[in-house]
Amino acid sequence: MKVWLHGLFSVIFWLWNLTFLGIVYLGILPWIGIPLIRATVEGIIPLEFTLAVTGAIAIPTVCTGIGMKLRKHPLQLIRLFYGVEAPLFTLCLVRLFMLREMTAASNLMVGTALLAMAAFGLELFYGYAKGDRKLAWLQLATHSLMLLMGLYLGALLLFYVVPFTVFFAGYLIRLDWVEAILDIFRYNYWQAIWWIPFSSFLWGFSATLFIAMPSALATFHIYSGYKIIQQFATQYGRKWAIFGSGFVVTAWIVLFLSFQQQPQIQAFKSLENPASTDRERQELLAQSDSIRQGLLNAYLLSYRYLSTHQDNNHIRFMYQDLLDIDESAAQVLQNWYNGLMSPFLYQGSREDSEKAATLYEQFFDTPIQKGEAKTILHAAQSTFNREEAKAGLLNINEQRVLLTQQEITVTERGDWADVELYEVYENQTPQDEEVFYYFSLPESAVLTGVWLNETADRSDRYVFQISPRGAAQQVYNDQVRRSIDPALLEQVGPRQYRIRVFPVPARLTSFDNTNRLEQPKQHLWLTYKVMQSPQGWAMPQLAEKRNVFWNSKTQRQYNGETVKRLGDAWMPDFLPATDSPSGTAHQVTLPGDYQISAQPLTETDYILPQGKRIAVIVDRSYSMRSHAKEVTETVNWLKQNGFADNRFDNNDADIYLTASPGAIPLRLDNLSELNPAKITYYGSLNYRGMLQQFQELQGDTTYDAVALISDRGSYELAKDSPDLLTLSSPLWMVHLGGLPRAYDDGTLQAIQGTGGGVSTDLEEVLQRIATTAKLGPSTVSVVDGYRWVVEKPAKADLASLPQKLASATVPDKAGLDSLGARQLILALSKQMDAASIADLDAIHAIAKHYEIVSPYSSAIVLVNEEQKQQLKEAESRSDRFEREIEDGTEQLQQPDDMMSVPVPEPHQWVGMIGATGLLIFAKRKWGKKSVG
Repeated sequence: MKVWLHGLFSVIFWLWNLTFLGIVYLGILPWIGIPLIRATVEGIIPLEFTLAVTGAIAIPTVCTGIGMKLRKHPLQLIRLFYGVEAPLFTLCLVRLFMLREMTAASNLMVGTALLAMAAFGLELFYGYAKGDRKLAWLQLATHSLMLLMGLYLGALLLFYVVPFTVFFAGYLIRLDWVEAILDIFRYNYWQAIWWIPFSSFLWGFSATLFIAMPSALATFHIYSGYKIIQQFATQYGRKWAIFGSGFVVTAWIVLFLSFQQQPQIQAFKSLENPASTDRERQELLAQSDSIRQGLLNAYLLSYRYLSTHQDNNHIRFMYQDLLDIDESAAQVLQNWYNGLMSPFLYQGSREDSEKAATLYEQFFDTPIQKGEAKTILHAAQSTFNREEAKAGLLNINEQRVLLTQQEITVTERGDWADVELYEVYENQTPQDEEVFYYFSLPESAVLTGVWLNETADRSDRYVFQISPRGAAQQVYNDQVRRSIDPALLEQVGPRQYRIRVFPVPARLTSFDNTNRLEQPKQHLWLTYKVMQSPQGWAMPQLAEKRNVFWNSKTQRQYNGETVKRLGDAWMPDFLPATDSPSGTAHQVTLPGDYQISAQPLTETDYILPQGKRIAVIVDRSYSMRSHAKEVTETVNWLKQNGFADNRFDNNDADIYLTASPGAIPLRLDNLSELNPAKITYYGSLNYRGMLQQFQELQGDTTYDAVALISDRGSYELAKDSPDLLTLSSPLWMVHLGGLPRAYDDGTLQAIQGTGGGVSTDLEEVLQRIATTAKLGPSTVSVVDGYRWVVEKPAKADLASLPQKLASATVPDKAGLDSLGARQLILALSKQMDAASIADLDAIHAIAKHYEIVSPYSSAIVLVNEEQKQQLKEAESRSDRFEREIEDGTEQLQQPDDMMSVPVPEPHQWVGMIGATGLLIFAKRKWGKKSVG
């Protein structure tokens, strides 16, 4: 009997090692290991996945080598196999295929299991460290945990062993296999000769792992732990053994229980009701770090947990289906199982992810994808699948498309210039991609064109057309969904613009590109006109880029001269001008007899206001916390310059403190009463909400101007609304820390329609207000060192303007016409009815005639007649000027639930301890039932 057992042990060890070696060297290494290592080097996948695949490859390799030395010791072989190799190999597969981003609880369990297996291996070869007191204490600690993990793993795997054994035995008892054998003999005698022995061996061979391993693992580890503790007690005393072992186990249990307190539970509880007092808001702000961690944990639940407690139901289904247990009893077993698996299960529902994103926006005043991009990126990358990791990586706007070439050409025309930006993009991914820029230009500049082409041939490039902003956006988005080439250039603020280019063609792989063709590229041309400044010619200033990146391979030429890499900059702030500004005025006459002139200003032309009453709205949302010092400086400047002395013959400022939901906005008519250091910044507000609060508190008070002090804001949090903001005073946006990327159209219309503007400094705003008033009502704007004047004819008629433009001569592309048309649109924006389609059409007619981009008209590049027909239809609809907010939120690829039935794919059960065969069978059977 002993000889037979020893022979069986040897057979089991060597056959399974051959199987493991075949799996890792023929399957894992070439198909997963090598791509995974490359992805890790490229920074796409975290290092821990490469360590897991390295472990999966190294374990059977090393154990095979050890087995060669132990081939005459079958008992040692079987202990090595069931106590170290098989569980460690399985653990590596579980880490590789099932566990994505680890939590503190899952790290504790995996780390303890690794420690126990390592301790078991050392004890297997070296025994008890009787001669070294320190090592003996270390062994006592590790084997105490081994004893604990043996009990844990034994109990956990027992849930799978029982149904698998019943299934295995039941299959033999039902004699279904006899009928299958007879059928084989009946139809194919020669196949039966090899198939029957092979299948019998396969079933028996599989049983040695799926049935024997869990019990053998638990037995070996429990016995090893108990033996070391007994030996320690014999040498150093039972009291010390109990104390040492008890201390280690107690400390581990304390850690285990503490890690079960998932942070989202308290975060959801804290934010359950809106804070209504400053004290409550301060208390929540003090908890902001824990709230952030809790909301992140909920948002990333699919990446951090195998399933949720309520969705994990596969144990119940197995026992109901295979053992015919009633649902209530099976649910009891499922609950016990969930208790053991709690470190890997989320406490809540899958809907918590969306709930967390909403609460994050409301509390932290920014989208969670923007505020936690680095953490979300790591979670999305936490997978063995290179392509899935790249998809997650790119969903949050990392590097996809290389800017291979950038050329800037400035054609000087005296005090203004035509600037052309030419860029070439090369895709680095195997799917079509979109390039997306937010950028700003001087307020008086005007965009005059955008073109696309697959080559550098200018004569064959696709030409833009000017279209109503809503129609252009709709057609662009429809064409992108259909993967057809368009480009869209829009104005999204007084100085802000957005350009989108699709597609940058997919990169050819070595398999697709056997003829070594040149990689496809996308070529873009963009032109604008700009007035000269003392620093030279202003270049577009990047606010945000998506997907596109540049590096040392990017070739740059500015006015024909090759330049070196600019670091992270898209381009320089200015290019030098040949001559200084002339200081002379310029004038142009546009259709309808509008006279537009640009008159240079000197320092003495600028003044500060006198006798003006200003409303100052202070944004008190959470994101303003980082600008509290600048708010204090702004308020102190107002106090020092006579805005707080309550003398209306001087200047006066009323302060409006906005409030997030649950709190009450405040109005202070006496600025001296405000202590800016005590302002509580909390929650989320968009510009429309702040302005609505201002209007509710304003009452009958009239102001010469309204200044809203905010930060860059979160354009993504704005809401589309058909209702226009109606303000009786010019609205000026003062953005501390820099201009926002974009405004929603309602806010943009409120700025332009009231004759307001944007700035990063309140003093500059007040200076522009006073200087504009001083220079007379015909002054449209005082900006970029010029006074822009629009003299309208006595019988100016907005309704007749489109007909006059239709009969007008072709504009002078080299002259001031385009810059003048930009100022005419700005002037007419203050007079028109923004709710009138006819007025909007008249304004659009100006942009279309002069082929410029405006807040109401966008430039779109189309490449075929079908697209042009679709645009024509969109331009005829009543919503042609209604543009939606582009929130930029990406739909992250959610990992599949690993433990709910029916399971999406059988391969996702790979690595489930002792359950692969059973679960594949169960998947197929339950899948049929669910369909039926």
